[in-house]
Amino acid sequence: MSGIPRAGNTILSSILNQNNDIGVSANSIISETLYKLNEWKKTDIAFNNFPDLKSYECMMASILPSYYSEWDCKYIIDRSAWGTPYNISLLEKFCPNDIKIVCLVRNIEDVFCSWINWCDKNPDNYINTNTNNGSIEEKFNYLINPHSQIVRNVLSIKTLMQRDPIGKQHIIVDYDDMINYPKKEIDRIYQFLNIPYYNHDFTKIGQFNTNGVGYDDSCLGRDLHTIRSDGLSKRHYHVDIPNHLIDKCKDLNVWKVD
Repeated sequence: MSGIPRAGNTILSSILNQNNDIGVSANSIISETLYKLNEWKKTDIAFNNFPDLKSYECMMASILPSYYSEWDCKYIIDRSAWGTPYNISLLEKFCPNDIKIVCLVRNIEDVFCSWINWCDKNPDNYINTNTNNGSIEEKFNYLINPHSQIVRNVLSIKTLMQRDPIGKQHIIVDYDDMINYPKKEIDRIYQFLNIPYYNHDFTKIGQFNTNGVGYDDSCLGRDLHTIRSDGLSKRHYHVDIPNHLIDKCKDLNVWKVD
């Protein structure tokens, strides 16, 4: 899964995790682990002194199966910005399965409003800390910079759309469609993944939990991943955002076709 942050990743994952055959991860450490291992061998003295590349790549190929070896489910969906050029090349080399990526998208202006709304409601958060409780413009520059999770997932989706125009490896799921037509979108995902359908409950959605572990948001700020358990509905935010920032947000909606 490669989803834009604040685009319903936690809700979608919690719904899919109702099915005991499916395990959807939180935002995963695996892509970063593979990246660091792949880069490390370029500079590590021990490796360069004895460059046993075959063994090294066997270790890297074991990362995905090893990490999920204790997950008691048939289908595992790992969440990260897997479609970026670097990550997709690692996935193609070290993933044991055919590549199928669920891309959850939402208008970036709505995504940014959601972040600002969360900051306002939970002032003791990492964004305020890293911007010294700065202006909306400063928060924008922090949240939407070339290395941010938002932009990395936008790049991921853009890359997948360019390299896979017929949608063999990826599926686009729009946040608004998921909220308004959840069964239809969930059924599309099952069809795309080619796994048996499941009768999900869209009225009572539990908090995100997978492999017996839930989120600990204390390091980021309260309620970042808290789900309203009484069903799906779109949240509306009253945030005054300058027009030039809205335009920059719109420029990131790369999945929209004019």
